[in-house]
Amino acid sequence: MKILEFLKDKFKYIIFFIIIITIVNIYLFSIDIFEKQYEELLYLNFLILIITLIFFIIDYINLKNKYHDIQKCIESNEDIDKYLIKGQSIEENIMKAIIENLKSKSNEEIKEYKKSLKELDEYMAKWIHEIKIPISALNMISDRLNNVEDSIDIKNQVAKINFLVNSILYSSRSSSMFEDVFFNKVNLDKLIKSSIKNNSFLLIKNNIEVSLENLDYIVFTDIKCISYILDQIINNAIKYSKEEGKIEFTAKDIDNGVVLSIKDYGIGINEEDIGRVFDKGFTGSNGRDRLYKSTGMGLYFAKNMVDKLGHKIEINSQKDKFTSFNIYFYDISDYLNL
Repeated sequence: MKILEFLKDKFKYIIFFIIIITIVNIYLFSIDIFEKQYEELLYLNFLILIITLIFFIIDYINLKNKYHDIQKCIESNEDIDKYLIKGQSIEENIMKAIIENLKSKSNEEIKEYKKSLKELDEYMAKWIHEIKIPISALNMISDRLNNVEDSIDIKNQVAKINFLVNSILYSSRSSSMFEDVFFNKVNLDKLIKSSIKNNSFLLIKNNIEVSLENLDYIVFTDIKCISYILDQIINNAIKYSKEEGKIEFTAKDIDNGVVLSIKDYGIGINEEDIGRVFDKGFTGSNGRDRLYKSTGMGLYFAKNMVDKLGHKIEINSQKDKFTSFNIYFYDISDYLNL
């Protein structure tokens, strides 16, 4: 608390003091108690002023020390519970009661919110697992169709639906799923091939060539999270590919880990859009101009997962030439800080 704020808070007491001193001085002056030796009256006023200032200073120091920890806690946005007011005066007891009342209401609201969120998460998980049954059925039905073109078209749409369903699962659990993250040694080559297999139909349907080079590395990550991230990048490469596209997967050693590079030769990204591709809801000119409109959420969730896993992701692109994603997997010693 600054001295000016303290004086402003005590303003009414200062005015009261001035009024009392003025009345006393007028009274003493009128009865001439000092017999026209007014320097004694001035000395008395000065003495009273000094005593009053001393009391104000002591009060200011005590108040500042008393609420120093709370003020510091508020400024640094720390947990205020251990600095709560003890309640030694009427005002402090009222303040304490207000804080505890608001805290109680807040805890109840948070409890209800968590309960609703858990119910929604359970419903989404149940719905996603149930929807996979008719998706699988559609695949089997399409295999029995006599018209090959119709069968391929249906499989194409089913593959897109399956990707979107998985995206819903991960996005709905993007905050809670990190409670059960399990880091393990993962072979990068097997991981990439698994993601390619997940998207094999769309890759074949869109004539996308896949190149794998120097991927025999062991990285530390969570398989389910990194699989979603890779699926999202591959799906984006397919979505924004040219007539006959290509995706290259390469890896190399760095000082404290391994970097995976995923490069496609599609339509690329405008220079002004590159810095915002991971922003929530950002679609850019590519997402607005294509037949299948982008939601701008896929890469946003992917970036969140990368950050929470302790990895790092970078993007580089040139319009109408290529788009490259670099994912950095760090050595196990770096994950001890997570």
